[in-house]
Order: sequence, then C-alpha cells, then structure tokens
Amino acid sequence: MVLALRCSSKTSMAEPNTETEPKRSKALGLAVPTVLPLVFAYVSIEGTMLFGERYGFNAVPWLLVGWCVVLLVSGTWLNYVLFRNVKTRLPFGATVVAIVAILLVWLWQRLAYESLVPASGLGYGYFLRPEGAQAHLWVLSCPFWVGSASLAVFCVVALISGWRAGLRFSLLCLIPWWLAAFVIFALPSMFLDAQGNASISI
Repeated sequence: MVLALRCSSKTSMAEPNTETEPKRSKALGLAVPTVLPLVFAYVSIEGTMLFGERYGFNAVPWLLVGWCVVLLVSGTWLNYVLFRNVKTRLPFGATVVAIVAILLVWLWQRLAYESLVPASGLGYGYFLRPEGAQAHLWVLSCPFWVGSASLAVFCVVALISGWRAGLRFSLLCLIPWWLAAFVIFALPSMFLDAQGNASISI
C-alpha cells in the first residue's frame, strides 16, 4: 500500500498543473485587447502629425476616420472578451454611440471652421485676437467640452451597466479604451489649439 501511495504521489508530481492553463490563457486573452487601445492612442498622436506633414492637413480627416474604425474594432473585441458570458449589451452600445458622437463633434468643428475662420486659414494666434473670439468659442471650446462630457457620460454608462451585470475588477479593463477614445477625439482640438492659441506654429 505504501508503494502504491508513493507511485501515486510521483505520478501527481509528474503531471502538469492543467488548472492554471485556462487561467493564463484567459488573462492573456483579456490583456491584449486591454493594452492595444493605449498603443493605438500613442501611435495616433505621432502618426497624425507625420501624416499631416507628408500629405497635407486636408487629408487628415480621412486618417481620423481610420482611427475611429480602429477604435470600433478594438472596442468590439474588448466588449466581446469581457461580456460574452454576461447578458448585457449596454457597454458595447456605449462604445458605438461614443464613436458616433466623436464623428459628429468633428463634423461640428469642420463646419464651424469653414464658417468662422478666414479663407486664408487659421493664422498663428488667431484665437487670441478679438476677431477670433467667436471662432475660438465655436470651433474649439464648445465642441471640445461637449465631446468630453459626452465621452465621460458614455464611459460611466458602460461601467455601471457592467457592474450591474455582475462584473467587478475586470471593469478596469474598459478604462484604457475610453482613455484612447478621448485622446483620438482630442486630436483635432490639439492641433487647433496649437495653432490658434499660439502654442506652437504649424
């Protein structure tokens, strides 16, 4: 009997711990879609500047739409990993609505820019002059804060719906995506502020 116990103990020691394998694969499957949006956000800042310098800033809107497509794909992937076993679709709905809101705010900025900024273009420090005050309000300030508030509301909705569905600490994995969404949303405002408020010369 002692020999049998020794054999069984050796066998159990030799066998790999298969219980930890699903946990590792699950953690890896969650870590990748969580971290990727932060990588996209960093690349979008540098990439947009280089793209604008090479192809002209009139082509930048097409690149911005491309960033939104990347956001949508990464958000869909992340929501699938987090909520595939949960009966809620509100977080994914908040993701889609947030991207639509970003596009609408960009359209607002574009229309206001064409209406209020001189045909010669946005001059260096134009928003700081008296004649540029109205353009500063409707091209930069209002769209930025309305868009920021909207993204904050949609983020809270996604977190609350996930919490009510039973998720807890895994909801923190949503935060990087929403930070990336804010960074990409703010790209046009960053360039407008840099030129119109004389932060840097473009």
